[in-house]
Amino acid sequence: MTAPGPGSVAAVLGLPRFFNDQLAGFRYGWETYGDLYHVQFAGWDLWICSSPDQVKEVLVDGRDQWRRIEENRWGRPFGLRLALGEGLLTTDGPAWQWRRRVMNPAFHRELVNDMAATMVGAGKEMSQRLGEAATRSRPIDLLTEMKRVTQDIISRTMFSADLEHEGGRVGSAVDEALDYVARRSRSIVELPLTVPSPAKRRFDAAMRDIDQAVYHSIALRRESGEAGDDLLGLLLQATDEETGRELSDDQIRNEVATVYGAGHETTANALTWAWHELMQTPEILARLHEEVDRIDPMDVGGLQYTRMVFDEALRFRPPVPVNGRVTTKPARLGPHQVAKGATALLIVTNIHRHPDHWEQPEVFDPDHFMPGARAGRHRYAYLPFGAGPHMCIGSNFALLEGVILLAMAAREFTFQPATELPRGQATAVTMKPKGGLPVKVGRR
Repeated sequence: MTAPGPGSVAAVLGLPRFFNDQLAGFRYGWETYGDLYHVQFAGWDLWICSSPDQVKEVLVDGRDQWRRIEENRWGRPFGLRLALGEGLLTTDGPAWQWRRRVMNPAFHRELVNDMAATMVGAGKEMSQRLGEAATRSRPIDLLTEMKRVTQDIISRTMFSADLEHEGGRVGSAVDEALDYVARRSRSIVELPLTVPSPAKRRFDAAMRDIDQAVYHSIALRRESGEAGDDLLGLLLQATDEETGRELSDDQIRNEVATVYGAGHETTANALTWAWHELMQTPEILARLHEEVDRIDPMDVGGLQYTRMVFDEALRFRPPVPVNGRVTTKPARLGPHQVAKGATALLIVTNIHRHPDHWEQPEVFDPDHFMPGARAGRHRYAYLPFGAGPHMCIGSNFALLEGVILLAMAAREFTFQPATELPRGQATAVTMKPKGGLPVKVGRR
């Protein structure tokens, strides 16, 4: 059975649309060819997937044959591995399993719940900065503020005080590095890494900043003789159950960079998109205000509507809009035979707006997550944190953090757009408002 999709000529002619707006290009392909279509040109063998059924086929049932994309067609490091090295987000098989076992204790639900007080503390500092902005009556970039507070939280909870003062520097460096690898992964022509282009020089400088800060923190912790009970301490004490081998400093560096990359920007983007939508839906904002005015942010379990708003932000504007895998042997997708080495791209933005699984999918509506609403929905119609064994290890952390910070900001402040809405979207590894989200801050 021949899969639908554009021919080689049509694929090439469609490239300008894709490069102008990657997600709009995938949306056009979905609307034109359906939930699953095939694209072959210039050596690429791509299967574009927009159905929860394909999520199950690739990430769950086919997890042993669909692997993470670790290198390009020429065997060179590709995508996230360029910036993060071999770590939890870039490995598969035994290497991934060991890392997951090592890091799991730091993200146990009970331990994460104990971090709520630290999150509230960082949220109070956020509120002080927002209060100063309200007093000055000057617009701020809400994305920048959300990134700052989430960087503070990841530094304090995962690395104690070691990286607290370096958090902004490390976070910015990780952002720069991830932007570079995302642009490179979308490029039809890959310049050799030895070519000192301006983008490559910025990437190299970012990598030096990451290395300097992280290796310095590792050295200080080792010299102190006290590993600590945070994530850095767990990594320093980790040993392979089978061989007794410890993590090297390089391996620890990779995991620290991974946690920074995945642990602050995704939540910051989701919070920013939440406010982007709330500023355009006063009736939803009023319901949010009603809840946060009577429930303390520490009572996260009571903030049910706040959680629904945050969940809907993750659906409507998923921080990671595309998830890719490559097959290590011939496979099947639906009724189609897939060749070894083919790439499956799971388009999360399309899946989250699939009309077969969501009522009014193009409308921002937290009622999509009312109690009981999930009962009749496909299990993989909602995957802001992925699916299967590789589901994000920090999902509980991100949800707790997102709900607390959303409630704290909504309780004290109002935001008005300083520029016209809606904002366009900028897509690298993650999706954020193009040019940030300039707002005017007011007190309630």
